[in-house]
Amino acid sequence: MKTNTLSFHEFTRTPKEDWAQEVSKNAALRPKETLENIFLKPLYFESDTAHLDYLQQNLAEIDCLRGAGKESYILGEWEITQKIDLPSIKESNKLLLNSLRNGQNTAAFTCSEAMRQGKDIHEATEAEVDSGVSISTLEDVAHLFQHVALEAVPLFLNTGCTSVPLLSFLKAYCVDHDFDMRQLTGTVGMDPLGTLAEYGRVPLFTRDLYDHLAYATRLAHSNAPELKTIIVSSIPYHNSGANTVQELAYMLATGVQYIDECMKRGLSLHQVLPHMTFSFSISSHLFMEISKLRAFRMLWANVVRAFDETVVSVPFIHTETSHLTQSKEDMYTNALRSTVQAFASIVGGADSLHIEPYDSVTSSSSQFAHRLARNTHLILQHETHISKVMDPAGGSWYVEAYTHELMIKAWELFGDIEDRGGMEEALKQGRVQDEVEQMRVKRQENIECRIERLIGVTHYAPKQQASSQEIKSTPFKKEERKMDKYSDQHASESPSTLSLDDYTKLASKGVVTAGWMLKQMSKQSRPEKVVPLTKWRAAEKFEQIRVYTKGMSIGIMELADSSSRKKAEIARSLFESAGFACETIKNIDSYVEIADWMNEQKHEAYVICGSDELVEKLLTKAMTYFEEDSVYVYVVGEEHVSRKTQWQQKGVMSVIHPKTNVIQCVKKLLCALEVEVHV
Repeated sequence: MKTNTLSFHEFTRTPKEDWAQEVSKNAALRPKETLENIFLKPLYFESDTAHLDYLQQNLAEIDCLRGAGKESYILGEWEITQKIDLPSIKESNKLLLNSLRNGQNTAAFTCSEAMRQGKDIHEATEAEVDSGVSISTLEDVAHLFQHVALEAVPLFLNTGCTSVPLLSFLKAYCVDHDFDMRQLTGTVGMDPLGTLAEYGRVPLFTRDLYDHLAYATRLAHSNAPELKTIIVSSIPYHNSGANTVQELAYMLATGVQYIDECMKRGLSLHQVLPHMTFSFSISSHLFMEISKLRAFRMLWANVVRAFDETVVSVPFIHTETSHLTQSKEDMYTNALRSTVQAFASIVGGADSLHIEPYDSVTSSSSQFAHRLARNTHLILQHETHISKVMDPAGGSWYVEAYTHELMIKAWELFGDIEDRGGMEEALKQGRVQDEVEQMRVKRQENIECRIERLIGVTHYAPKQQASSQEIKSTPFKKEERKMDKYSDQHASESPSTLSLDDYTKLASKGVVTAGWMLKQMSKQSRPEKVVPLTKWRAAEKFEQIRVYTKGMSIGIMELADSSSRKKAEIARSLFESAGFACETIKNIDSYVEIADWMNEQKHEAYVICGSDELVEKLLTKAMTYFEEDSVYVYVVGEEHVSRKTQWQQKGVMSVIHPKTNVIQCVKKLLCALEVEVHV
């Protein structure tokens, strides 16, 4: 058959009912409920999206959904925003120049915890400056951007609670180097509420930080119209365990709060919107993350229309692969996870993307890890051409229905936050923190029970002898910088009350530090405090338990029946995820064999796998050999209370099954082995 004559008429149409009947035969394809309380069906049909009028009629809405008008689609690329996280200013500059020569097209840096909270490097602890740059002076800016062509390279820095000091230094740097500041592009933005939620404190009243937000936006609007100064980030919430609906709702509520505060301070909607960047973390749930970005564009269009019905705004979206999903063990698996997450970002329509280096979970990343992350961008851009297709997932009944479900639920939660006073008030009341904590606890339980999979951790864990892939990095020592010539001298010379313009002028002279500026400002203000979000990483408890099980082993006995192999796989997967080495003996058909093998091998515990009837027949007699010895035996079976009690009466430690809580199970065993566990 010639391909140019092929049409769908050659294929017999299969009725919807036949598809449904086939799917119903497979238990694994039953509807599943997500953490967002969305029921995902195994099959979607055209009827599942027939009620979505905007897909057929409203061109403005469909443009927002698809990201129409985005320059990235025209150019066929996105901004490669690989953030450099080295503490040393000079080393950061060196790595940036190397990255720009090898495919990166954005000057992006991770700002240290100290900088995000308004501290100079000499005032901070080593923990606050050991990952990310700390820019405290005009001199730091000059060293950081030495030999960097800022007219051709967009910036990306999230400065945390305020961006006024850095923008002041940047303005002075442009003057000193005879560079037109209007050529600056990218994002040098602040996110006071995100910083408050993440760390539990900011150095000034939020109302004062909103003054900074408006000032920075006005400064950019006049001097650098292509520079974005407002960051609305879901990353602190994502890294604390929030689900997708929560992320979307908190982003909307934060964005509305920032627009309101800027407009109260004299800025118009048209002045604020071009200076906003929306920053998302992207997990490994491929279709959910694609739908999340699509849903956000539609939701944000609704928000903007609430301010002005005539305005259509397609948001600038920056994405980062999820730190939450990274693991310290088998770290190269992180590179695979990040690739899936990066793909989801681009299919979802991200304008800018940072891919976490595979070793970033341990310390500042190695140059090789940075290179691998950067090259992942280049492969996706130049070998898949995925960004040349507008909204690649658009039209999929599944994705369109999923997107709509997220929109409905996120808009409902957003409305609830607004009804109760907005995002700032929700943080001060602790409502957001409580909601995220409840979701984190639920997700932690799902991971411990291996319902939520983390490949290389909860499933397909590396063998014990190969699991400890330690990637060495040079311990960081706090960089010594001479600060004597700055703050002390000018603190006494300056009046007690300064305007933001005054601080900008002082910064332009290169005679003050960012920390000094915040200290002076705090004399007329005070720190704002809330309950901080709990930072969390999904693999942490498994990594912690493996410290205690190192060198320990489990003996797995497959009885001579048809069910033993599958049950042995369940046991092996469970105990290997906790770090045990597993040894298996097969085709056991007598209690004497069981007793002899247990006597010979001397493992920490044993698992008997087979039909309930055969296990019961052999186990009772085998255990009589060990009445005076402490042996710990598990049976793989159903989670049935009466059966569980029955086994335990025969000396069985526990009945395990595919959804057994691994951490609790192993902690109980270690306690029996008299190992003191702190997990």
